[in-house]
Amino acid sequence: MNLEQNQLEQILNKDKAKIYFVGIGGIAMSAAANLIRGVGYEVLGSDSKELYDPAKSVLDQGKIEYFVGYDARHIEQAKADLYVLSAGEGLENPEVEYIIKHNLPRTGFPELLYELAKDSLRVVVAGTHGKSTTTGFLGHLLKNLDDSSFIAGAVLQDYRSNFHKGDGHYFVFEGDEYKTEFDDPTPKFHYYKPDILVLVNLEYDHPDVFPSLEVMEQEFGQLIANMPEDGLIIYNADDASLSKLVHRTEVSSVSFGVDNKADFQAIDVKYEPDFTTIEVKNRFSKDLVSAVTGHGEEYKIKLPGKMNVYNALAAITTLRVLGFGREQLVLDLLTYSGVKRRFEVVGVKNGITIVDDYAHHPTAVRETLEAARLRYPKAKIWAVFEPHTFSRTKATLPELANAFKAADEVLVSDIYPAREKVSDATIKSEDVVQAIGLLKDHVRLVHNKQEALDIIKVEAKSDDVVIVMAVGSFNRLAYELKEVL
Repeated sequence: MNLEQNQLEQILNKDKAKIYFVGIGGIAMSAAANLIRGVGYEVLGSDSKELYDPAKSVLDQGKIEYFVGYDARHIEQAKADLYVLSAGEGLENPEVEYIIKHNLPRTGFPELLYELAKDSLRVVVAGTHGKSTTTGFLGHLLKNLDDSSFIAGAVLQDYRSNFHKGDGHYFVFEGDEYKTEFDDPTPKFHYYKPDILVLVNLEYDHPDVFPSLEVMEQEFGQLIANMPEDGLIIYNADDASLSKLVHRTEVSSVSFGVDNKADFQAIDVKYEPDFTTIEVKNRFSKDLVSAVTGHGEEYKIKLPGKMNVYNALAAITTLRVLGFGREQLVLDLLTYSGVKRRFEVVGVKNGITIVDDYAHHPTAVRETLEAARLRYPKAKIWAVFEPHTFSRTKATLPELANAFKAADEVLVSDIYPAREKVSDATIKSEDVVQAIGLLKDHVRLVHNKQEALDIIKVEAKSDDVVIVMAVGSFNRLAYELKEVL
């Protein structure tokens, strides 16, 4: 049975309750399991296959045992007090089928994490892009300044994991808009009940769940409507959808932006080889020196591109509004290296820079390539792209075709189906290649990693930059390139 909050509380109040995670190998599920283990519960779980890092290291760190492969007998043996289901596991999973058939107590990990964080001030980062990087910024800053807790959707590059459990005042969540469980379409972010809501952007995504941008806006609008009267919203003033939604609420809000006037506005940005320097006009605190001189507060970050200016602005705005001074932020901003698979430079081999990235939405692809062009203005840029899901690829094909302008060479792989069935596909990778090819030259189809490796080994030269943007079968290609170049 899917539990009400009071029923979940009763189970968690039980001495040494045993909690079983179905799909424990997910980046968020493994972190949730470790956090729960850290506060004294007995934890175990299962996943469909042998796990690799980062999930393996996270579970090993918590000394959490798990079954490889799904089998209803695991549930019989476990005799757990509570079962936590991943959103990706449905009735085709024999363990889930057994749990449902026998009406065993179950929940999703967002409800469980709320119980862990309900006595903290909850900071939730929501938006289509940049959630993990912004959550990492906030988590890194608040951990250093307050020993606050956080859980992000990607591993922080300076940490061994994507979470930290501290004793501070705040708990920072990455607020995913995707559904909670196979039979619970509620976006995960609703369950975190934010006190402080950080909205980085809003653009159409997840066509398998949201039929239109308007439906997504309704969910974000509901998230805003559910805010407490004394809550706080930090939002991107350059995003028309967010501005429209925030202006409907009476909850206190503070804006950040680049192109439009905002409470915290980047009035000058310098993209340098190793750093991005951001001059921020602070209209919120009405600093006298800033008002008289017209100069802003200067911050430096390691991360490239305009997308990371917005991510940093979201974190700077939040911390400044919470009362932290500029001097407290400057050093910690500069020590943040971002999160894994977000413009992660995995190495330089024979003068060729290899970058690993998670980008699959057209906007993320475009901004990743534009960031590369800003950081490496004279380089030949290779984009190796694995389209993610048939539904997303079809819904965003025109935007996807326009996303590769900053690249010099483009290699497109077969579409990675993820949770979708190949038999239901109404688009193929050849369509993607054709659409991109109408707007630029040097676009090729590669059916497997070996084809991509062979092309790059022969054609890439010193000073070139190769950016691998993949989520599925190509997501280790960057590391394989590092070995063979």
